[in-house]
Amino acid sequence: MPDKKDSHEHHHDLIPHLSPNIIHDPSAGTSGIIAGELAANERSLISQANLKSHSYGSIAPSDESTLAAAEENYAIDDPHGGYALPRAQLYTVVSCLFMASYLAALDATVVTTLLSLIASELHAVQNISWIATAYLLSSAAFQPIFGKISDIFGRRALLLGCSLLFGIGCMICVTDSLWWLVFGRFVTGIGGSGLTSIGTMTMSDLIPLRDRGLYQGLANIFFGLGSASGGIVGGLVADTLGWKWVFALQVPLALIVGLAIFFNLKLPAGSPGLGMHGEDIRQKLKRVDFLGSFCLISSLMLFLTAASMGGREIAYSSNSFLGLILSSFVLISAFVYVEAYVSAEPIIPIELLGNRTVLASSLTNWFYTMAVFTTLFYIPIYFTSVMSLTASQNGLRLVPNFLGVSCGSVGAGYYMKRTGKYYKLAVFSGILSILGVVKITLLTPQTPVWQQFILLIPSGLGYAAILTVTLLALIAAAPMKFQACTTSIQYTFRSTGSTLGVSIASAIFSNIVLQQLTRNVNAVVSDPKKAAKIIAKALDSTSYVNDAPEYVKGAIRSSYDAGCKGAFYFALLTIILGFVSSLFMREHKLHTSINRD
Repeated sequence: MPDKKDSHEHHHDLIPHLSPNIIHDPSAGTSGIIAGELAANERSLISQANLKSHSYGSIAPSDESTLAAAEENYAIDDPHGGYALPRAQLYTVVSCLFMASYLAALDATVVTTLLSLIASELHAVQNISWIATAYLLSSAAFQPIFGKISDIFGRRALLLGCSLLFGIGCMICVTDSLWWLVFGRFVTGIGGSGLTSIGTMTMSDLIPLRDRGLYQGLANIFFGLGSASGGIVGGLVADTLGWKWVFALQVPLALIVGLAIFFNLKLPAGSPGLGMHGEDIRQKLKRVDFLGSFCLISSLMLFLTAASMGGREIAYSSNSFLGLILSSFVLISAFVYVEAYVSAEPIIPIELLGNRTVLASSLTNWFYTMAVFTTLFYIPIYFTSVMSLTASQNGLRLVPNFLGVSCGSVGAGYYMKRTGKYYKLAVFSGILSILGVVKITLLTPQTPVWQQFILLIPSGLGYAAILTVTLLALIAAAPMKFQACTTSIQYTFRSTGSTLGVSIASAIFSNIVLQQLTRNVNAVVSDPKKAAKIIAKALDSTSYVNDAPEYVKGAIRSSYDAGCKGAFYFALLTIILGFVSSLFMREHKLHTSINRD
């Protein structure tokens, strides 16, 4: 963490503890990417002719014979009551996928209570942030490519590989070297991102659309439990066995997941999850879009590094920050060119954005994720800096949000299972989310305690429902053989939404707080040097308001109040944009069989 400055001028760019780290998007791990079902014998995955001629399964108008002909090669012989596996085998696989999702989410947050302990033991306090950032960077950057790769090599092979990577990464973390620990976290992040994204794809290979949302809601609960319990589990294990056991104990769990997948995930003939048939490893490798993958992963890595460290380790006005942003832009431009004109089998076909529902659902998730993660990040700051709540009081007020998210996910899935519809649900969920964020913008220290506890429930419930709705809309909108490509697009939007949203909100918050502190503190402190020191301390820690001289506490609290409100209004703007985007989705048929009968 940078040293405090005697002057406040540098804090405009560097506010160490308030600028966001990469926040793992739980939606991205569970709802963000679904089954990629591609033709086993087609070399060209997509063409303008296919896109223009295909009806995308819309309810009306549609040509059912054309739709049936387009997907007849993807029928599964004798599906088990509409599912791809017998019930006992299905439940075993799904349970393992839930466990994999829980592990990946837990590993994203398990170090939150261990950072200071690990950094002190390894004498690496200055590089402490990399222990958490390495996992989140690799997790977000690699997830968009798993859809296409699993379509080539098959879901089971990729799940086994990701389980192995996850376990190896955890083993590497049992070390006395900081940089080996960082490398281990990076490897674990790749494995964890694959477990969540490919696991979600696999569920779509197994479960018909009509029931898919309900299973996704359950998956969201497990992922949420993993995220919520990471810090607690990490602290308990570290206190009893030592911090290295936090990583070591995850190895056998990853092994159990891998073994269960190996023995039970045996997809029937005709399933797109089996990968490319009749080709050896060399032929399959030739299908991989290595150049496009490199450009996409590199661009996301640079972008996420800039977003997570900008204003903290790297000043917004510095050449390093500008260089990261420029390089990311160049690489993403190169990726678009490669996908559109170079690659025979692009990892993410750009043409698919011509599908209205694909584009609308992607933008919906992008804007909603920006809004929700902004509120999740800045409401605790408001409670701490403006209302002077303790960490435990703050945490208790966030617990009901998990209840709202769980009810929203499962409730949306159950509604779609019963009705086979989702458009009206998307509209209702959007209105509920907007009203929830409006209520957040009206938060004051005088807000009744009971309202503080339920503050996040409306937006959390609406957001969780939207995630499930857009997931089903996306799957139903695209032909089976294009599902991985379309959902990779959505996944890319969502995986960047949380980081970009919190980063923009952080810039808004930082500028407002600096301006307000400069004006308010100088109004009550006549000595410029003393005022500058108070401002620097207030910028450096939200808890300083409790230790500050009594005569400046009001000035500091009002400054933080204004900064948080700026972030809340940004969240309101983005969630309205998300709602408008959702209105452009079309209603599609939710089939009751894995064969879309």
